[in-house]
Amino acid sequence: MADKEAEQIKYETELLKLMALFILAVGGSAIGLLLGERTTFRLVLALSGIVVSLILAIGAWGQHRAIRQLISQIGEPSS
Repeated sequence: MADKEAEQIKYETELLKLMALFILAVGGSAIGLLLGERTTFRLVLALSGIVVSLILAIGAWGQHRAIRQLISQIGEPSS
């Protein structure tokens, strides 16, 4: 049973890494758009990028909590 939970933790951890990569990519792009010429189109794209980054960050936080919960389940003796 511990093998299944360990594999679940590995999967969840890889998903968390992917989410972090997306946060960096989308957030960096949004900041890059803000550093250039300020047009309405660029501002809309930058703001939508920031919103997407925030949503991903909230999802990553929830993913982190799920991983911590799985780790604590492995540490508890099963009956």
